[in-house]
Amino acid sequence: MSNPSSATHLPQGLNDDDLVDFLDDDDAKDELLLQPWKILVTDDDQTVHDSTVLALSGVKIHGRPLEFLHAFSAAEGRSKLMAHPETALILLDVVMETVDAGLRLVDTIRSELKRQDLRIVIRTGQPGGVNTSHESYRASVDAFTIKSKLTRSALIDVLEDMLAPIA
Repeated sequence: MSNPSSATHLPQGLNDDDLVDFLDDDDAKDELLLQPWKILVTDDDQTVHDSTVLALSGVKIHGRPLEFLHAFSAAEGRSKLMAHPETALILLDVVMETVDAGLRLVDTIRSELKRQDLRIVIRTGQPGGVNTSHESYRASVDAFTIKSKLTRSALIDVLEDMLAPIA
């Protein structure tokens, strides 16, 4: 049943369902600011997941809140990325189900999933191991960090750098 007061303001034969609201450019920007950054934490250590969420609780990056997805293996990380193509960044461990599972996922992300837009931050517990023995992955990874040295403020700095708007 249509509302008689609104029907008198519409051309004959049209109802409220026929109207289209257009967003101003400013409204579209405001709506984007409300959408959270989706960040996939991929690590086989539950403590890493918990501490990441705790450290970043309530933090906004470039005015946008954060939403976390969680994977505990490279295979699960791949599945999460396929299910959530809007994911902006992955915090990725190297050593999970194999000693190079994270690095193999980097290759899958860039080659198979064609996700050149996804920011990849390697978080490893093996200082120096990734940078020296896996030089070929350096071009595909956006940042390398050492878990034991990654403070809350350093993690926020990394996210701000990685999620900065492209000029």
